[in-house]
This record gives sequence, structure tokens and C-alpha cells, in this order.
Amino acid sequence: MDTLKWTGRKQLPLTRQTESAECGLACLVMMACWHGLQTDLPTLRERFSISSQGMTLQRLTECAAGIGLSSRAVRLELEDLRSLSLPCILHWNMNHFVVLHKVRGSRLVIHDPEKGKVTLSLQDAGKHFTGVALELMPASDFTARDERKKIHLRQLTGKTPGLLSAMSRIIVFAVALEILTLGSPLLNQLVIDEVLVAADQSLLTVIIIALLLMSLTQMLLSLARQWASITLSVNFNMQWTARVFHHLVHLPLAWFDARSKGSINARFEAVDTIQQALTTQVLEGILDVLLVVTALCMMLLYSPEMTLIAVLAAIFYGVLRALWYPSLRQSAEDAWDAGAKESGHFLETLNGILSLRINGVTAHREAAWLNLNVARRNTQLRQSRLLMCYDIAHTLTGSVVSAIILWKGAGEVLNGTFTVGMLVAYLSYQTRFSSSISSMTDKFFSWRMLDVYNERLADIVLTPTEGLQQQPFREHNNASHIPSVSRREMDEYAHAPLVLEHIIFSHKGGENPIIGGVSLTLNPGEVVAITGKSGCGKTTLVKLILGIHIPDEGRIRAFGILHTHPDYFQVRQRIGTVLQDDHLFKGSVADNIIFFSDDRNYKRMIQCARLALIDSDVMAMPMGYQTLIGETGGGLSGGQKQRILLARALYKKPGFLLLDEATSHLDVESEIRISQTLRQLGLPVLLIAHRPETIASADRVLYLADGYLTELNLQHTVNNGESVCEYTNDVMAKN
Repeated sequence: MDTLKWTGRKQLPLTRQTESAECGLACLVMMACWHGLQTDLPTLRERFSISSQGMTLQRLTECAAGIGLSSRAVRLELEDLRSLSLPCILHWNMNHFVVLHKVRGSRLVIHDPEKGKVTLSLQDAGKHFTGVALELMPASDFTARDERKKIHLRQLTGKTPGLLSAMSRIIVFAVALEILTLGSPLLNQLVIDEVLVAADQSLLTVIIIALLLMSLTQMLLSLARQWASITLSVNFNMQWTARVFHHLVHLPLAWFDARSKGSINARFEAVDTIQQALTTQVLEGILDVLLVVTALCMMLLYSPEMTLIAVLAAIFYGVLRALWYPSLRQSAEDAWDAGAKESGHFLETLNGILSLRINGVTAHREAAWLNLNVARRNTQLRQSRLLMCYDIAHTLTGSVVSAIILWKGAGEVLNGTFTVGMLVAYLSYQTRFSSSISSMTDKFFSWRMLDVYNERLADIVLTPTEGLQQQPFREHNNASHIPSVSRREMDEYAHAPLVLEHIIFSHKGGENPIIGGVSLTLNPGEVVAITGKSGCGKTTLVKLILGIHIPDEGRIRAFGILHTHPDYFQVRQRIGTVLQDDHLFKGSVADNIIFFSDDRNYKRMIQCARLALIDSDVMAMPMGYQTLIGETGGGLSGGQKQRILLARALYKKPGFLLLDEATSHLDVESEIRISQTLRQLGLPVLLIAHRPETIASADRVLYLADGYLTELNLQHTVNNGESVCEYTNDVMAKN
């Protein structure tokens, strides 16, 4: 975070964590900046792989060494914190890291990546401190440098056709308004000094008519400018929001796993704040500059001495605003984070309302939400208190300056240097100058405050999407020659086997591979079942095939396309998939089977529903296939949801099916019937299952354990007169 530096002293920044498990990385950013390496979270995130389950102290020291910081881990009592080389990193709550900035008497100043800057007593800190601290100092190879990623506004907005021409029209209207505004004080001066003194009625009539015409013209120009601004704002917001949303829904799924829904929603809503600043504050700022320059020129023509007073007051106002800026920015960041946490908690509560109600913990959940709500209100109160103090200081300064200028101007009138009309005109220009310079200064610091929202939005638009063809905000880095894969090209390889060759994969920052060397071939028409203990990596293997995860080693080929191809993710168009956490969406049953496609084939939809054994259930509903279901599938049983999801997978006309516990909620008889139906279709099927009845329908059964696949010998069941179910149960029991 950039701050205005008024002294040469080192400053410890406050870096907020973006992902739920990167508190250690955020602490490392703060420590690096303290020692002279200006870096940020996106830079370190790209350099170091961090596990989604968190960071160990050992991993933190390894990352510190990677940026040239030597570390010393210390075990100590709370009372000995003063003896540490500060700032340093503390292990907190057994699962968190914070930076200890200062020890002031019996109080600790903590920079918490999650909660912000907090001050705790030693007694309160004892409830969180685990007794482990990490001191970091520059190593011999450490070099102070700036490696932060500069976020340019152009990167966030992308190309916006018609933006410059629309802004140019608005500026033309603003300039015309300014020219007319300059004439009003001069006409007022003419009335006072000429008309009233000479009692010239005819001249008064001419001046009044001129003032009326000027007012009418100003009104029309103002209406035209406001309408142009509204049109620009709406069009720009619509284009930009659409592009950000398009980019968001194409981000890697791991990006969503690392962030809460409330945080993502708050980041997306930052578009509105930035857009408002771009289309309103920028234009108003340009108008303020014009008003300041023209008013200043007119004031200098009247009295350079009085103008110097107004200029000094404007400089004082700018200094005052700069002194308030760090506190206002910090309060804005606190308010944003508090709002995101409250929103995330609220959405999570709605998603899990059934679990909360049946377990009788709604009161606990309500209390937690209330605490978050109070925390957000407190940040807003702190922000309002800062603004109130600033407004009082600004108003008091303005009143004093106005009194001084009026006293000086009245003296000029008494001395005969000014006429009364000149004083009235000068005061009019001075009022416009003061209000415009104040407005311009406020907009400048408001523009600086946009960094709070820019950094949040950048987390969306600067994150690479899946494949090179889905990046509206970024250039494709010399990859434009790589062709996109079409469905026709995939159809040519529709009967090609799915091949996995020695796949090795470990989760981000993980030490031990969860997939340690898997090879698998799914031939046309073959049904293969993969089983194993929970947590052994079966679902991870499915996500590797779908391109959600990228293997560390090995090759995956689906429909003739290697997983290294930038458009490999498009193979999902040809794979019928039912995952454990698949969702139904708000709409009708038909909408969910067709998946809201514009190309609706109701005949095929009904055929797929019959294959999935859901047709009779749907027809028994009040409105048949037009029966509305909620976004969580309310009113449907678990088995009905799974069969609708299976019908959706079949509706895609897939090249093969990938089913992860897709029939786990069905009765055995229905499961057997569906297995027989799928086999009659002749589609290759890869099953992930635990139930022996599901496994028994497969041509081959593979057992996943310790990252490796072992094929079970089904011939054993024939030779020993044992059923596949019994044999599978025996194997799983032994493992």
C-alpha cells in the first residue's frame, strides 16, 4: 500500500490477505517492505507456491530466504517480546501469522493481515500468542528494490469504444459553461458601479436581459452536460461490468476456492465505485481546474495581495488533506474488509440454513453475524469521525480566510483602490476559486483512495483465465498463433481413448503428491470404476481430467487434445460430468436439464430424462418439466437431484461420461437400471464410487491408494465364486 511519506523514517505497511490461507505471505510482504524490498502479494504469490491449507513456519522461512531475508525462529514467553528485534512475525491462534510492530509499555501494536491494525494488552495477546516468533533480517545477498506490480487503470478498464469522444463532448459543454460563468460577476460589478451611480435605467434593462439570457444558456448547457454524463456513465458501466463478469466466470476454479463469496462479491462491486470516479469525478475535476485557473487569473487582475492570501489558504488546505489521507485510507480499507466479511457470513448462512436449523445453532450464527455487523459499523463510525474532524477544520479555516479577505477588501474600498462593485466581483471570484480548489483537492485524494478498490478489482481482472482465448483484459503474449479448438475438431477424435500417462500432482504448496504416478486408458465403450478410501485423490483425478487442475508431471489426452494445449479446458464441452458438489439452478426442471441453452431440443430432453429414470418423477410434479425449483433444488430428494444432473450430462451428447458418486443417493435397484442403460448407450464411462453395487457394473475396477492405481483382478471373483461386491469389500477392508 502506498502512503504519503513526510519523513525519512521507515514505515511498516499493513498488507491484507486476499486468500484465506496466505496470512504468512502477507506478513512476509510487510517485513520485506520494512527492510527495503518493496513488493506485494501478487508478486510473491507468483513466486512461491502456497498450500490452500495454510503455511507452516518452515515454509515461511523458506520463502523469506527466497527474497534474501535470513530468519531466526524463537520460542519465548509473552513478557519477553520486548527483547525481540522488531518488527517480527508472531504465530497466532495456532493457525495464523501476524506482525508485531511495536511494544508500548504493556500494549502491543499488531498488524494483522485479516483484521488490520490492532492494539492489544499483554493479557489479551496472551490468549492468541502461541509462544513462537520469527525474526527476519536482510541476508548478505539482500538488495533493496521495488518489484511491486503497478496497476494501471487501463489494465482494469480494457478497451472502451467511444469513451474519449463522449468525454470530449462533455468537456466542450463544461468550457462553454465556464466562459458564461466568468461574465456574471463582471455584470454585477457594472450594475453596482455604473447603473446605480448614474441611475441609468436603460443600461440596467440591457444588463438584466443579458443576465437572463446567460442564465438560460447556462441552464441548457448544464442540462446537456448532465445528460451526456449520465449516458456516458450508463454505457461505460454496462460495457465494463459485462467484461469483468465475463472474465470472472472464466477464472480458474482454484481462484474461487481460495476466496469467500462475500469477498468476491465485494471485489466485483468495486467496478461501480471506480466507474463513478472515472465518469463523474474526472470530468468534474477537469471543470474544477478550468474554474480555478480562470478565477485565479481574474483575481490577480483585481488584487495580487488578496489573491496571495487565497492561494496560501488553498495550500494549507492541501496540506491538511494530505495529513488526513493515511488515516482516511486505512479506515476505508477497514470498512471494505469488514463489509466483505459480513457479506460472506450472510451468504454462507443462507447457503447452510438447513444445517443451522436442524442442528439448532441459529442463535450462535446470529451472534456471529451481529459481531461482524458491529465491526463494520465501528469502521464506518471511525471513518465518519475522521471526516467530521476534517470538515470542522476545513470550515474553520475557510471562515478565517474569508474574514481576512473581506477585511482586506473593505480596506481597499475605504482607501479608494477598489470600488464597491469591484469588491463584490472579487469576492464572487474568490468564493468560486476556494470552492473549486477545495473540490479539486478532494477529488485528487479521492482518486488516490481508489487504490483501495483498484487493488481489489485487480485481483479479478489481472488473474489469468483458463486458456488464452478467454482474456479480454490482457494481451496473449505471442500466443495468437495457437489455434482454438472447435467442437468439430473434437468430434473427429470422438472415439479416441482417454489417456493418462504417469500423472503426478500435488496441491499448491503441498509437499507430498496426492497423485503419485497414475496411468490410465479409457477405451471406447468401456466402463471403468475407480474406488478407494475417502481423501485418497479420486475427485482430484477427475479435476485433472477436466483441466481444473494441471498435473505437475505426465500427460493427459482427451479427444486427441493434450492437456498442455491452451484450449484444453474446452474438452469439457464433450464430457458429460456429474460431480459430488454439482448444483441445480433457479428455474424449471427443463431449464436445468437443458442448462438454460437457447438451442432447446425438448424431444432429446425427454429422452435423456427417461434414460436417467427421472421422467416419471417429473411428470408427477404439478407442472411437469416446467415445475420451478430453487437454486438449491428445494423440494427434490437427493436421488431426484442426481438423476436430473445425469439427464443434464446426457443432454450434452457427450463423448464419454465422468461420474463422481453420481448415483450415491439412489436405491440399489435404480442404480443397477441406470448402469445397464448407460452400458447400452455404448458410451465410455469413468465411475468414481464407493458402493460395491456401482463398482460391480464396471468392466475394470481400479483401486487408488497412496497416489497409485492398482487394477483389481475381477477374474478372481469368477474362480472363487465370489461376487464383485464381496471382493471389492474385502480389498477395501484390507487397505
